Amino acid sequence: MHRRLVEVEQLLSGWCNTDYGRHWLKVARIPGQALRLLPGQLIPVVHLVALGSRPIFIVPQQPVRVGHRFVGARDFASGRPLAEGEIAIGPLIRLDIVSDEALISAAKELRLEAHVPGVKAPSIIFTIPAHYLLSPERWPDKAYALYQHIFGMGNSYPDDGFFYVGITKRRWQTRWAEHLRAVEKGSNLHFHQKFREEREAGRITYIHHKVMAITDDLDKLYNTEKFLIEGHWDDERRLNMIPGGKAGLRYLREHSILNDGVIATPDERDGVLDAWLTGHQGKSLPPITIADRWQDEAWAAAQICSRSDRLSILQITAIRDLATSHCPQEIAKRTGARVDQIQSIIAGNTYSRVKGVP
Repeated sequence: MHRRLVEVEQLLSGWCNTDYGRHWLKVARIPGQALRLLPGQLIPVVHLVALGSRPIFIVPQQPVRVGHRFVGARDFASGRPLAEGEIAIGPLIRLDIVSDEALISAAKELRLEAHVPGVKAPSIIFTIPAHYLLSPERWPDKAYALYQHIFGMGNSYPDDGFFYVGITKRRWQTRWAEHLRAVEKGSNLHFHQKFREEREAGRITYIHHKVMAITDDLDKLYNTEKFLIEGHWDDERRLNMIPGGKAGLRYLREHSILNDGVIATPDERDGVLDAWLTGHQGKSLPPITIADRWQDEAWAAAQICSRSDRLSILQITAIRDLATSHCPQEIAKRTGARVDQIQSIIAGNTYSRVKGVP
């Protein structure tokens, strides 16, 4: 696609000169900025599509749907928590490369059926937060990337298919090639098994590579990975077999899947897990117990705040943020909590296990 870079830049420049595009660009240039969205509002993604050698074009933006698969930021500089049904999504740039003739024919004829038969080469989608391309900084020499691999067919395109969350120190293309080799070699990881099953059944028409963050702060990425996997733990499309981040490393050690004293890098975790599964054919992974789950701060916070008579995680984090500059009465107006609840949280007497979410 490098030879078509000028074409992409011209399209993106023109799009950013539209009314919405100018607003999108203003937000997109600032790392960490996001747009608050309710169902029906447009997802802030510039989605470019290349159908074979035909001119690249930008597809219309899609609205947020009720039930949109999303786990994201809860803390904001404004101190204002998300409203019911509201989500926050940062501006994205997406490129969809379609080379398969069955998919190209379906697109040309505007056939929008859930399944396109005869697909031999799924479309390849790449998505990245816009600021990495619009306001690039030199990436750290020892940077890690937090990513998702998503795959499925038309009715789940492009974000709602089966998904796997991971961290890599390699280029995402290199990491994906390693996953594919593991698929071909018969890896027992759920991610690789499901990919084989869906491919053999002809149910993969797209593969979506989604870079979510790039940084040399591995602890920050571990926390975010844990947060994302925990937030999707009950989603049947999740392909991760163990918790994310350091909670996953703790699980591996506690069940002797990873020996004490052995340090596994983010890229080595899958190999450790697959080696255990291969050596214990017919056995399932040790269950994640309630005691294990309570050691996970995000899960514990979700349980503590799950009852209807409790404050939400959003309210609690907002109260703590606002406490540095506002009185309890003002915080009560902004969060909907009672003054006595606010005073108790500030004093550290209640909700002490509910921490800020990355």
